[in-house]
Amino acid sequence: MTSCSNTGIVENSTARAITVSEAHGVHGRAGVEFVDPRPLEAIEKTTGRIPGARLISMRDIEAGKLPAAFADRSLHVVTTCQAGPMASRAAAAFAELGFARVSWVDGGTQAWLEAGLPTIR
Repeated sequence: MTSCSNTGIVENSTARAITVSEAHGVHGRAGVEFVDPRPLEAIEKTTGRIPGARLISMRDIEAGKLPAAFADRSLHVVTTCQAGPMASRAAAAFAELGFARVSWVDGGTQAWLEAGLPTIR
């Protein structure tokens, strides 16, 4: 079950916001996939993307059109966007697709950058 708060963040009982520190702690681990649903042009014009984050459009996520690497629904999927709202929406969509562990980066890639962590443009 999902609902949207007045901040635009989607709340989902199986998806949760995580801090940049938590996201950095799982970044690069086996069984963890980072996903950025923004269009490439938006990524290049703003924050860049977290290294290793897969670019999968919101349209494809919501339609369940995922790369083969996402066949395993036990993956921990961590979504991000520029500031968080689109990432929370993507996280809710992954949860609805049956992924058991889904998180979004609170504050998005902007918070990642502000923490001094690298991005790719």
